[in-house]
Amino acid sequence: MKRILLILTPARVSDASVEEALTAAEQPDTELVAVYVVDTTISADFRSRLRDSGSLGEVPSDELMETMREEQERQGREELARIERLAADRGVSVRTRLVKGEMVRCSLEEARREGASAIFVTRRDRPALSRLVVGSAVRDLEEAAPCRVLVHDAGSRGEK
Repeated sequence: MKRILLILTPARVSDASVEEALTAAEQPDTELVAVYVVDTTISADFRSRLRDSGSLGEVPSDELMETMREEQERQGREELARIERLAADRGVSVRTRLVKGEMVRCSLEEARREGASAIFVTRRDRPALSRLVVGSAVRDLEEAAPCRVLVHDAGSRGEK
């Protein structure tokens, strides 16, 4: 059976990308595996910035970080449930998984574990200069993936 991987994170949810993955999974003997990654690098970066600013003490920032993780997980479960409903409406075989970690590493692990033939992912809306200076997780994924990576450019930040 052919497996298509759909990678989602708090910053990488796109209706268009979900639609593209569902359409691809409508092919015979194809299964969609939707993976929502609670990207811990985002949380760690945010925590570092809070501590560096000195505006919050250690305890409030720990509580804030836990609240953020819980919210990301809640959003992830909701998004995966929505994808399960959409897949069921279309007769698409789907499995879902919520994982925690760095987006690229988790995506590669899931692609290898599943024997994915393609990965669908959304590129966040960021200026090209930012990608050049900070780097691009999607580019890193494209370079290391064991299969094709189909990238949907989010365009506007308002797109879900």
